[in-house]
Amino acid sequence: MTSPVDLAALLSAQARYDQPHTLFRAVEDACKARFGFRFLTVLKNLPGTGNVMRMHSSASDYPVGALKPMGLTEWGKIVLEGGQSWLGNSREDVLWAFPDAELILSKGCEACACAPVIWAGRCVGVLSLNAERDAYGREDLAEMTLVAQTLAPALI
Repeated sequence: MTSPVDLAALLSAQARYDQPHTLFRAVEDACKARFGFRFLTVLKNLPGTGNVMRMHSSASDYPVGALKPMGLTEWGKIVLEGGQSWLGNSREDVLWAFPDAELILSKGCEACACAPVIWAGRCVGVLSLNAERDAYGREDLAEMTLVAQTLAPALI
């Protein structure tokens, strides 16, 4: 069993210079050590546009600044509007949730754990981890949701 994420270290990263890059890297490093992933992204919710903007990515073929039309999807209703975490653990789940599902699947990722970042009662962003099928469970998602909250200052 791996150790829980050191939330104090993530909160300390918020105070360092070179933001939001420093915080994004600290979250990426913590998630890599605790949960593992093939790639990780941090998305900013852009209400009223139907889009999220990629603010950080561990994968070069998922460039920062790119828009992704997630706000008007069923996934968007759950995560962006509802502020609920979402866990997909199959090819079918990925195809259901993401317009870029084929790229995600081509990376060997059939698991996706998405934790909303909530500020003042609304979803301002999402932490998304992607890995092989059945890589994450509900207990992981609960801890990822806490980690996601440390991203709030970078996304408001």
